[in-house]
Amino acid sequence: MPHSYIPLVIMLVVVGLVIRRSLRGQRIRVDTLWVIPVLLIAVAAAMIAQSPPRDPPTMIALGIATLLGAGVGWQRGRLTRISLDADTGVLSSQASPAAVMLILGLFAARFALRYWISLNPGKGENFANAADALVLFGFATLIVARLEMWLRCKRLIAAGAGQA
Repeated sequence: MPHSYIPLVIMLVVVGLVIRRSLRGQRIRVDTLWVIPVLLIAVAAAMIAQSPPRDPPTMIALGIATLLGAGVGWQRGRLTRISLDADTGVLSSQASPAAVMLILGLFAARFALRYWISLNPGKGENFANAADALVLFGFATLIVARLEMWLRCKRLIAAGAGQA
């Protein structure tokens, strides 16, 4: 197998494992849903502080990437099935097939961007900006998906049972 295909094969295995895990039901701990978003915000702030954008187009691009990620995260959180076991009070989640397709689309977009960047060598600063934008997009996706799930969990708990 040529050396250039190794990262692609590794990524496909990881995506397969993520999809397999996403389609199985998982217990939700509502009281800890905030931990990952707080950590991601801290990492994003540190990353941007390390190499802050210097020009308005880059700032705008990073803002757009963050907003797009938030929109995708809201959709991902909305598409996640959440249920409350009325007997035990345990919340569980299961990704819908549409949410899994969304994850696959994000991976495909990332690989397409990396391919485009490889065709345009000598644009190191643009590569760094694109990498920052991808990180902010991904972080915003995860943060907002968890926020949407937290809101739905709170509504389910208040209602006492059912499916969101």
